[in-house]
Amino acid sequence: MSALPVAKLAALVVKQLAKPLANLAKEKAKQSYFFRTYICMPPAQFYHRCEMKIKMWAMNLGKAVEIPKLNEAMAIELGGTLLGEGIIFITGAVLVTAEVVRRNKKDTAIEQARRDELESILDRLRDMEIEASRQDAQLREINRLCLALQDKFVSPPPSQESTVNVTKTQHVEQLEKRSPDTAGGSCTKP
Repeated sequence: MSALPVAKLAALVVKQLAKPLANLAKEKAKQSYFFRTYICMPPAQFYHRCEMKIKMWAMNLGKAVEIPKLNEAMAIELGGTLLGEGIIFITGAVLVTAEVVRRNKKDTAIEQARRDELESILDRLRDMEIEASRQDAQLREINRLCLALQDKFVSPPPSQESTVNVTKTQHVEQLEKRSPDTAGGSCTKP
């Protein structure tokens, strides 16, 4: 179940509970001197004064000099209504704040999971780069060894070729010393 219907359901429950709570506040105000004098009546009188000043200003009747106070019964009724509405508003604000905090935590957790996954992918990529460079070095070493083996088995080593060439050159020189008149090209047996 998603959070939005739960929040709406909770708001509906709070609204339904606020009405009996407002009625209870009115009854308490009628019965308790402290509740009536210090909790219900001062906000009701303040609200009445503000409402009258705004009405006078809106109707352009001038500045109100003296605004009569509400009688006790009307002040208790208005104070109880204000208290009930205040309870509804505060509860709704708490519910909305809780939903925003929950959503932020969820979004933060999703973002952190995404960051962790990205970091994991980057770590694996770094490991693969290291492994690839290691394998590249191994391949270069294998290629070097293959070329060395190929040179060894396919053709004589460079030191043997130079020895063979030196031996052939020495042999030709010896032949030329023995028969100076055959240096032109025909070879005779000694």
